Amino acid sequence: MTKKKIGSLGFFIILLSIIVYWFYFSSPAPFPPNQQLIDEMNRIFPKATASIIQDTIPIDERHVFVPFISQKDDYGLSYWVWKHHKWQVASIDTKGEPMLWKLNGNDPSSFYFVWNINPRDHLHSIHFYLIRNRGYRIAEGIQRYYPRVQMEKRVPIQEKSYGTMQLSDEWVTLMNAYSKVESAKQFPEQNIFLGWTSYDQTNDETFPWSSVNGTMYVNSKIDLDYLMTVGKGEIEIPK
Repeated sequence: MTKKKIGSLGFFIILLSIIVYWFYFSSPAPFPPNQQLIDEMNRIFPKATASIIQDTIPIDERHVFVPFISQKDDYGLSYWVWKHHKWQVASIDTKGEPMLWKLNGNDPSSFYFVWNINPRDHLHSIHFYLIRNRGYRIAEGIQRYYPRVQMEKRVPIQEKSYGTMQLSDEWVTLMNAYSKVESAKQFPEQNIFLGWTSYDQTNDETFPWSSVNGTMYVNSKIDLDYLMTVGKGEIEIPK
């Protein structure tokens, strides 16, 4: 190969590296203004009928949570990611029931609860739970008892309909430890789950019917989980 060809190949590799870095790894541009967000959501998903952007909440440098109100007075959720050198709406939900957004499915510290509760539901608070039910099993002649684990985080919502909450360090530690133990088993079990319940002004359990069963649009790969609802009768209160 001649020096001229080697030089041309080297230039091509450098140019390609610059393009790949620019396309995939460059720092995000400023987040779009509200009207541009509304126009983009309604363009790609007309059922959203987005009318008001309530807030733009950065989760990290490349992920932004955007709650909105529709023309039908529904309170919805939208998820934005910096991808391919532009801000893209990865998913839109016309309702705002609590969801779990996993930025990295293998790392619980990157998990966030998100919600946007319609004021028509008159909620006072949402309670999030991490639960592992107690159990008993016999394997290879050895008896094992697994105690119940129940962790709770209460979020008041009377002042603001929407919000995000990262899993706490305690929850992350427990989930990582549990995952490590289960992965070492021949037959791992999945008996740990995240859930929620909601209460009104009088601290009675109530369900936010105006905030559930929406229509969802997904534009790109995004890891979203629906959460189990936990009835008051399923919550154990120490005596």
